[in-house]
Amino acid sequence: MTAYVVTSAPPNPNGDLHLGHLSGPFLGADVLTRHLRQRGHDVRHVGYSDEHSCYVPRRAAEIGSTAHPTARLFGDRMEETLSLGAMHHDWFTRPLTDPVHTEFVQRFFLDLWESGALEVQELPVFHCGPCDRHLYEAEVRGCCQFCAEPSDGVYCEACGLPQDPAGLADPKCTACRTAPETRTLRRIVFPLEPRREELAAYHAEAQARAEWRPRLVAYLQGLFARGPLPDTPISREAGYGIPVPLPGWEGHVLDTWFSGIWGYAAATARLSEANGDRSEWERLWTDPETRIVNFIGFDCSFSHAVLWPALLLARGGLTLPAQVVTNEFYRLEGEKFSTSRGHAIWGGEFLRRVNADALRFHLCLTGPERAQNNFSMKEFADTVSTVLAGSLERWTDTVLDLLARDFDSTVPDGADEAEKAEKADYADAGGRPPPSGPRCPGGSPTPSAPGRSPRSARPTCWPPRWSGPTPTFASWPCCGPPARAPGTRRASPRTPNSSPRSRRRRRR
Repeated sequence: MTAYVVTSAPPNPNGDLHLGHLSGPFLGADVLTRHLRQRGHDVRHVGYSDEHSCYVPRRAAEIGSTAHPTARLFGDRMEETLSLGAMHHDWFTRPLTDPVHTEFVQRFFLDLWESGALEVQELPVFHCGPCDRHLYEAEVRGCCQFCAEPSDGVYCEACGLPQDPAGLADPKCTACRTAPETRTLRRIVFPLEPRREELAAYHAEAQARAEWRPRLVAYLQGLFARGPLPDTPISREAGYGIPVPLPGWEGHVLDTWFSGIWGYAAATARLSEANGDRSEWERLWTDPETRIVNFIGFDCSFSHAVLWPALLLARGGLTLPAQVVTNEFYRLEGEKFSTSRGHAIWGGEFLRRVNADALRFHLCLTGPERAQNNFSMKEFADTVSTVLAGSLERWTDTVLDLLARDFDSTVPDGADEAEKAEKADYADAGGRPPPSGPRCPGGSPTPSAPGRSPRSARPTCWPPRWSGPTPTFASWPCCGPPARAPGTRRASPRTPNSSPRSRRRRRR
């Protein structure tokens, strides 16, 4: 049994979660957690709401509110959506009401400060004259200095590269749309270049033990080949956020991109405390055998695969992530999900109208794991009607009918002994035993042709085969609908291969 800590990237509480959000880190982390627990592993699935993000006060201004009520409003909606989709974490921290989060962030900041891993530098910063404020991340919008795609002030969603301080091209203040001027500001910085060799060794070892997705591997190779790794600012002058816990730094807060990794540790500690032993988090995060798996969107690649491992290396004594699992963008009817344009399907609203398992199943089939993919209502309806109701439900109905007919609706005992006896019969007949595992519900081989062994006579019906552009289950080859003359009906109103829909039709 292995201990796992599974995380999903912290969402900004500036709106509800849409299907694009759900299809990525949240569903992936939940599916892995369920799988590992079925395999008998010890798993903690943790996360937190990024309530100190500068996206929160921006959203608050848009809706005529203030930051704290806005974070509470949308944080509640996000948690409700995750619960409706059966994707909620074992522990999900709400930092504005949980002091442990702030305690952990400031504690590990001080560890790094006292060890000399951090520096103070004078850096350029955008300043909006009409708004009389410095602009960071959500407060400034322009074009990425590397790929020219639209970007906010820190990380480009398209290429994932961090923007230099005041490096954004054609910047505009998001509040008044004015082009800002550039000033200098004293900020605390974490230099990454001194960690280059340690990071490269970590990446090589982690990728040798587990598969990292190709685009993330290519991203890391390109970043390291580009030149010196950047000095990363971890503080900013602002009135909203976790304060820098140093004298002389009043009015400065710690950047949420610095805080993230400590937020995962704090959530693990809160879960351990809820389970009766808070110190357990430290054993998990210091044991090299613990496997930490981070699920993220590709635009978070720099923080999770470069910055945060470097912070852990600088702090020392803590376990690095075993795997960082990225996903691409999930589009809606061919276009990017957009809150501002209203081009989105909100998870909370949608999950009140559809079955959560049906949506999870469809998102697993179409999710953007390695390439961008698309959600369409037609394809979702096809999945429900063709794959679930039309095939899986019909197959389940067949099994239940046969169980009722042959065993009085009771699962028979001695199935293992019966299977052993069947294998022995096959072996005595000169054929190899059939494979173990789920088999055709019909339970009997098709007639053998002369010279064919029993194994070759019996079709292998599981797993069902996929065919066509829309995933559909093939029928059981030996249990398909019986042949009948055109225009005739089946004699029985309930046969093993009749679907629930057809039975309802006949009843009407």
